Amino acid sequence: MSSARTGKLSLAVAAMVALASCASNGNADLNVSSDTKAEVDPQFVPATDDEREVANRMPPLERANFWAVEYAKTPEDLDTALNFAKALATINSHERIIQLMTETEVIHPMSADVKRLKARSLSAMDNFAGARRALQAAAVIAPDDAGVLASLGLANDRLGDHTTAQVAYRQALEIDPERVATLSNYGFSLALSGDLNAAEIHLRRAMALAETNTNVQQNLALVLGLQGRFDEMMAVAGDAPADVMKRNADLLRALRGEDVTETTAPPSAAEKSPNAATLEEETTAAGPSLRRNGAG
Repeated sequence: MSSARTGKLSLAVAAMVALASCASNGNADLNVSSDTKAEVDPQFVPATDDEREVANRMPPLERANFWAVEYAKTPEDLDTALNFAKALATINSHERIIQLMTETEVIHPMSADVKRLKARSLSAMDNFAGARRALQAAAVIAPDDAGVLASLGLANDRLGDHTTAQVAYRQALEIDPERVATLSNYGFSLALSGDLNAAEIHLRRAMALAETNTNVQQNLALVLGLQGRFDEMMAVAGDAPADVMKRNADLLRALRGEDVTETTAPPSAAEKSPNAATLEEETTAAGPSLRRNGAG
């Protein structure tokens, strides 16, 4: 066993020894070698596939604890490290994920999944430049992965580089033309760069594929609003709360210098700009701002 693995196992071993001490009836064979114990003690053996499947349905903290123990047993195993990172994401432990994936990269430098998970956590911590670097590396390893390319587009958008973002979205859509989140994010990006007609085209494509997708509906509705087509905006809004869409429509009219039927406060800076988004999740729009899908 390597010294690195020994170090990672130390806490797990200490816990196992404590449990064994509590359960002991005082008749344990003290002459059994440590190597033999490692062979027969199930706590040193990686969990079965069935046990891992059950663990992934556990509540977040229990799931994370399960994978922490599994990782301590076999830190060099890629699948275990990825599962541990995904479990940590359910409890928003992004700093630990970045550390974990950075360590895993040393052993598995050609894993696009490692770089993708690292990028998601970097983005969650508003380190979009770091996320872009990780995704650029992942795209070199997996140039035909639409998810990697779409996420790279999203990272570029968050850095204000809409032209480069749109190249990545187009590459992703060449691989998977019906990827709804990417169509929506591409439309979002086009709107950010002022091409409202093209934004509408791609958002309508996304809506044709997922008519009940609230994010797509609201993006399309607001693009129509930015073009002054407020009746169409309200019709497309779908399940969006009527008062929210009415407020957004009034704010858009105010921005265009038009009269509104009700007194509307000037939009705040947050209402003038797109809502924040990570590579995986989105936040609720505060006003007339486009909604960005998460995973690209």
